[in-house]
Amino acid sequence: SSMGDTCRWSAQGILCLFSLTRAPKLEYEELMIHRLHIKGLAIIEELNIEFGAGFNVITGETGAGKSILIKALSFLMGQRVSPDVIRKGFEQAVVTGEFFLSESHQGLEYLATLGIPFEVENGSALIIVRRQINDKGRSLAWVNDTALTSSSLKEFARHLVDIFGQHDNQRLMKPEFHLSYVDSFLEDSDVLKEFQQGYHEVNLALKKIEQKVESFVDGARDLDYRLFRLSELEEFKPTLEDYQKVRDLSEASRQALDIKEGLSGVLTVLEGEGGSLNEVFWSSLRKLGRLADKLDHADIAQLSARGESLASELDDYVFQVNQLATQCDVDEQAIEEAQARLFSYQELFRKHGVKDIESLIHEFDKLKNETLSREELSHQLNRELVELVQKSQVLREQAKSLSQLRFKAAHKIQKSVEKELRELAMPGAKFSVQWSEESHSRVSMDLMPFGSAPLVEHAKQLSDNLDGVTSQGLDKAEFMLASNVGEPLMPLLRIASGGELSRIMLALKKALVADAETCVLVFDEIDTGISGRVADVVGSKMKSLADSFQVLCISHLAQVAAYADTHFLVKKEAKSGSKKQSPLRTESTIVRLSREESTAEIARLLSGSEVSREGLANAKMLLEKARSKNKKGGHSASV
Repeated sequence: SSMGDTCRWSAQGILCLFSLTRAPKLEYEELMIHRLHIKGLAIIEELNIEFGAGFNVITGETGAGKSILIKALSFLMGQRVSPDVIRKGFEQAVVTGEFFLSESHQGLEYLATLGIPFEVENGSALIIVRRQINDKGRSLAWVNDTALTSSSLKEFARHLVDIFGQHDNQRLMKPEFHLSYVDSFLEDSDVLKEFQQGYHEVNLALKKIEQKVESFVDGARDLDYRLFRLSELEEFKPTLEDYQKVRDLSEASRQALDIKEGLSGVLTVLEGEGGSLNEVFWSSLRKLGRLADKLDHADIAQLSARGESLASELDDYVFQVNQLATQCDVDEQAIEEAQARLFSYQELFRKHGVKDIESLIHEFDKLKNETLSREELSHQLNRELVELVQKSQVLREQAKSLSQLRFKAAHKIQKSVEKELRELAMPGAKFSVQWSEESHSRVSMDLMPFGSAPLVEHAKQLSDNLDGVTSQGLDKAEFMLASNVGEPLMPLLRIASGGELSRIMLALKKALVADAETCVLVFDEIDTGISGRVADVVGSKMKSLADSFQVLCISHLAQVAAYADTHFLVKKEAKSGSKKQSPLRTESTIVRLSREESTAEIARLLSGSEVSREGLANAKMLLEKARSKNKKGGHSASV
């Protein structure tokens, strides 16, 4: 289910910082983001990042542009952005990502359904995703140079990258989002889908009935006028077929009249006042023939022969013009009737405030419903209410089944979160899901004008069946926490700190990760509010997670960075433009650090901007500790 604008969550829930029990160990060449290219985005001029396998950590000072990487990835995965993200001086921003997907990956199956080409070599395929936005706000996307829609890109991205950011912790502070977290743990997600589909159908049918009742009540106030408008339409009998027929006939007749009028003008010229043109020509030809008989003159004979050919051609021409004119004869009475009926249609369009025949027919049907007799409408409503009562009974049973699944899921959440919180320095914490229901009726029909006892009884049954049923079911959920032993459970909103929220969120994800589809996991400063030993545990568990997923993590903690396989540093610098005497502009860059450079950056994270000997010594100790844990756990760290 959707959990936010910047992040996309799968129904299986794929983000976690903990070692996996069921996910297989992956070959990173089979599934990873290999390279990210960014051009003209925010304070990035042009940037090319080549990620490594396993655990990638990105650090940098506050404001250096680390979050822009998340923005770039989110944009690449289909998130809508404003053209304001385009760097000044650029006409567009472009982000390109290269991914390696194993030949059995579901993402490739989806591309195949779209007809997007790809080649599998040595068990994996290179997939290139590119997205751009111009200064007009229009965005385009391509996969392997084949254009696709934003919705298709989002569906494909569902199989590639999951981004977990700081704002997700903030959602834990809002009870209205808690139920969606619970639903991520359902044993059978189809129950939720079936309920939502049933709710949509019942809600739609109920609205139609309510509109009929409302139309009848409103229509009673000006019934005479509505009956007049209805009688006019009933007498005229408008239909789509009739309208198209008279419109086509009127148009065709108008064309035929134009042709006939034009041909009549041609015949007038050919049949002039002094006789027809062909008769005059034949007369001149006979005179020329008599002259040719008297004189033995070759030129006259040639003219005579040529004249006979022209005369025959002229006869044929006049005949064809007459024939065509005859064929264009039209039934002027039929034309007048068609045009008159078409005019009547236009008058009805104007009277009823519509622009086309479809809208007029809709208005016709609406008037029929509004002017039904009380008895007719009562019978109709009774049939529809009986059917809706049956559907609402089924819907309520679906809601109850959904509630039972949610209660089981809540028990699973409670056990899992408490277990993980113990590992994250909250040994006495208690976590629970508090349930509540709202009692309200969705049915608001005024059936008093009908005075029908069966109608009222059916409406009451419908109201009882839908009592408390919302688009989310019968339940409201709120997460409760007791941070320490002996403390009462309280809503997260009232007691949880930033560090506690981070740990609760990570614990929630641990229970979901085992069934996750393999993907790239991206964490945007999820370590907010933690430090010391807890930060070291988080870093260690991230490293374990990287055995099965490629992990990209933006962090400000030295304890997390110490576990990195690949360490990047984001820097913000003032640089001159490409042209001479161009003013300085702020630009964000990212560099891959060597082992020594990584040690210095970890020391900076520990001691601040000034890197001291003590800071370097502490950094080396952290790295040695991380490497020691990796060896014990079967990991191999390299920077």
